[in-house]
Amino acid sequence: MRNLEREVLKKITGNGILMPLQAKSSLSEVFHENTKLTPLSGREYSRHIARMTASPQAKRLMAVPYKVYSLFDQVEMGQPELRTALEESLLARCSQRAYTGEPVSLEELSRLLFFTYGRTGPKRNLRPVASGGALYPLEFYVAARNVSGLEPGLYHYSVEHHKLDVLKRGDCWDAVQRYVWLQDIEAEKAAMVVVITAAFMRSTTKYKDRGYRMVLMEAGEAAQNFALLCASHGLGACLLGGFLDDPLAELLGLDGVDEAPLLPIVVGRLPGGEEASAADGGGGGE
Repeated sequence: MRNLEREVLKKITGNGILMPLQAKSSLSEVFHENTKLTPLSGREYSRHIARMTASPQAKRLMAVPYKVYSLFDQVEMGQPELRTALEESLLARCSQRAYTGEPVSLEELSRLLFFTYGRTGPKRNLRPVASGGALYPLEFYVAARNVSGLEPGLYHYSVEHHKLDVLKRGDCWDAVQRYVWLQDIEAEKAAMVVVITAAFMRSTTKYKDRGYRMVLMEAGEAAQNFALLCASHGLGACLLGGFLDDPLAELLGLDGVDEAPLLPIVVGRLPGGEEASAADGGGGGE
């Protein structure tokens, strides 16, 4: 029976399994395990990306990142002008990889976490993002390097109390750089890395494999909230898809299966960001 289970898994995953799974495992778990990056698969992804970048055919496929209906009538709408602070933040939001090296304050970190995923209702477990079944499967971890008022270390955001749980005191930046790909980022001038993780069973227990999609949708919503808040405070954020899943999970004290990293976000101070944030009361800044 065990050999039969392995054959079923091989057909499903194309021999890509990196750790023991049972045939009864959900398809979402099989997918997640087989899309994890390891040092070996990471090198293969890098080679593939390099080939695609150099391929004329691939360049043509990636040249137009939107759909075009060239034979249909169109309705003019007019170019909108900026009217609100939110619209300014939307335009200011982009992947920022260069920072000044100045610290982010603990008060700013508090605001980033609260308005991204904190409890915003006094009597109900409401958050600033939509969540399937109001199950809120995400967790936030902070690898602090240069946050004024907070010593370097690893922290977990306690939503219940709006506090930081101290997981590990002391500089962990070398480990972060080993497990999160920061090659094109001024890592030594960054203030912190915030890692969004998912406790999948909060959603999949109710919604089964469909819940996995909901988790990823929610992570995207939360990440956009976080990036917009950074832009409004004169901070730069860079959302990263390149990281070694299991070593990063181990660094955070996770098993990598029931709870696993989804998205690291590098954060640093932008030139003029501190002054803009103070002048605007946190309402905008480039």
